[in-house]
Amino acid sequence: MSNKHFLPKDVGQLVPNCLKAITYQYEFLSLLEKEQVIYNNKFDRSKVALISGGGSGHEPGFYGLVGDGMLSAVAQGNVFASPNYKNVKAAEKICHELGSSDQEWAGCIFILTNYTGDNLYFGMAAQDLIARYGPEKIRVLRVTDDVSVKQSSNSLVGRRTLAGISIVSKLMGAASKAGYNIDDVYELGKSVNDCTASINAGLDHVHIPGYDMNVDFGKLGQNQLEIGLGIHNEPGVQKLDYIPTNEELVSALLDMILNDESRGFFKHSEGDQIVLLVNNLGGVPVIEEKNILFATLEALKELYIVPSRVYTGNFVGSFNAQIFTITLFNATTAATKTFSTEEIFKLLDANTNAICWPNSKFATNKPIQNNRIIQNFIHYDDEMSTHTGTPDVFHIDPKKLEAIVRTASERVIAKEPDLTEWDTKLGDGDCGYGLRTGAELVLKKLNEDNIAASGSILRVLHVVLGIIKDDMGGTLGAIISIFMKSVVNKVEEELRKNPSQEVSDIFAAALSFGLENLYNYTKARQGHRTVMDVLIPFVDCFSNTRNISNAVEVAFEAAEGTRKLKPKLGRATYVGGLEDFTDFPPDPGAYGIYEVISALAL
Repeated sequence: MSNKHFLPKDVGQLVPNCLKAITYQYEFLSLLEKEQVIYNNKFDRSKVALISGGGSGHEPGFYGLVGDGMLSAVAQGNVFASPNYKNVKAAEKICHELGSSDQEWAGCIFILTNYTGDNLYFGMAAQDLIARYGPEKIRVLRVTDDVSVKQSSNSLVGRRTLAGISIVSKLMGAASKAGYNIDDVYELGKSVNDCTASINAGLDHVHIPGYDMNVDFGKLGQNQLEIGLGIHNEPGVQKLDYIPTNEELVSALLDMILNDESRGFFKHSEGDQIVLLVNNLGGVPVIEEKNILFATLEALKELYIVPSRVYTGNFVGSFNAQIFTITLFNATTAATKTFSTEEIFKLLDANTNAICWPNSKFATNKPIQNNRIIQNFIHYDDEMSTHTGTPDVFHIDPKKLEAIVRTASERVIAKEPDLTEWDTKLGDGDCGYGLRTGAELVLKKLNEDNIAASGSILRVLHVVLGIIKDDMGGTLGAIISIFMKSVVNKVEEELRKNPSQEVSDIFAAALSFGLENLYNYTKARQGHRTVMDVLIPFVDCFSNTRNISNAVEVAFEAAEGTRKLKPKLGRATYVGGLEDFTDFPPDPGAYGIYEVISALAL
């Protein structure tokens, strides 16, 4: 839970400034500033008005649901506070007046988030409007998609509102835009709500800007996770003292939605067409959000459920909450006499300019059985030389070759925590992980394909080179790839010229050639605190002495020597306060390559 925020000089302007900014971005949105009402200025009173709202702090909810084919207006309260009675009535009034005055007013449906304050204030406004226009023109629908609390525990207050309000608003809004009357739109909304289920999971609660008292409220420990949280810091139903994998967590959440009879809200049968929505409440990095989506799709597949529609992103937030929602909607059981399942999908796919609804659609209403995009690209075989006619005469004792390759890989893997720590301090933190990934793949090739069995140095070099090219990534991976490819190319060239040359002579020439070629692609040189600080002295020493043990010793001293060097190239040069550093960690790239080189002295 972070208690740091970007705030205006007057914290009380946090919500008003946000609402005004939104109207600058989107021409179809307008603001009743005093009442804090965002509305669709293109709305036509001949369509059924759909009005919702609630406390601010849930952006892009609730204004993100406003637009053609979704909500008509929302009343935004202050942070986590319900809009008041006047705010709600102002939202209805502006919708009542939009469009041609000679058109009949189609009526209004309040779509409530099922929280006490929202129920009360929207209820007050609804009663006033019923008295004025009659019950046939006003409806109230509560969205109750949260299944975290058991039925026996929430009989009085009912289920809370989570991200399911997005699907309810989309379908009701599309039906309103299509010209359906208030009874049809309301009945559709009730059916959709009854067939929608959601649950949250999060790594922490949130801090409300300007409130110091809740810094520690509900704060979760470093290794804790909570299931079933609300969107206003309401506690969950289960707290774990460890962080499960996505696969484990998602399976548990789906079990609560689909199989837990004590909750028993979501009804489904084999063959039902299910819609999946994964909501990011604001603090989940996109790469993690997509991994949660993937884990959910895979888990549903195991349950023989293949969603007919998939939506993911920010729908209903809670500041920078590290919380996500899984929502399932059963379009088959939601069908009514007026709206078939096919019609429901047409409404889902209908375009809207509402900010937070993704206009993604599939070409069929049938479940997507296979991803039509994912394919496997067939690579050429990098394990064989790209040159022809190269004599494969570089052989050593297979046991020694295997020992060198295995030792180099294991030393890199063992050193990875240090490399990552050093790179985190003065870089982007990926160096150790990239080297470890490459080393693990080399070990896999060694264990499964026995790449050293023939004792062929060239075969091993080509395998390692392929792994560096395809799997390591990062600046270090590219540098080593260029260097090694140049070395291998030169070795093969020398072998074609004279296969009887001494191994040490060929490698001395090839290493020097590789270094010279690398200079064409990087400005890094010795003293710049990069991998070159190890590579250059190692190559120079071996080329001059033909003694690998001496060259490895020089490489070690060079790696240790990077502790005294200030960065002159790369991301480390952007670290602030370098002039105040007196004790640098070693350069992780240089030290990682030394760990590989060190195995050559076996």
